[in-house]
Amino acid sequence: MQYTQLLRVLCSIVIISYMAVLVLGDTKCNVCQPNNVKCLNETHFSFCADAVPSDQVIKCPDGQVCTSLLKICFPKGATEASCTPDAEISCPPCSGSSLFVCTSRTTFQMCDEGKLIGQATKCKDNTFCSMKSNKYCVDRCEITKSESGFECDRESPLDVLKNKSPKY
Repeated sequence: MQYTQLLRVLCSIVIISYMAVLVLGDTKCNVCQPNNVKCLNETHFSFCADAVPSDQVIKCPDGQVCTSLLKICFPKGATEASCTPDAEISCPPCSGSSLFVCTSRTTFQMCDEGKLIGQATKCKDNTFCSMKSNKYCVDRCEITKSESGFECDRESPLDVLKNKSPKY
């Protein structure tokens, strides 16, 4: 009798642990994974090592997706991508308090009444969007000094057009 109860408790623990892994292991973009990469979208990644610049973006071969496995890129469908197209990308919203917002790591755009207007402006090479700095674009050192990193970690402002519901 006690053995049966013990087995039920152990099975319950295993099931709950598995469900927690599924929920907590939700696919997110731009998060360093155990394989020392962060998937930026379904097919692109960057390394999370101190010796490698984090702004260096690498594309998986055609037909492959970025994963948290030791082999970073796997054929699509063989395993789930760590960062799905529907995963939330954190970007600041157009609000009444901001005249401009970052629309990607290297672009910014004007806001008017909560909507993006005009064309996205690209920062100079080797600089990154930073509205918090009041300089629009800053070099990599200023980004790494800030605790939050990129204000918008979207690879390109064109990603806004590809997503069905951009997170602005």
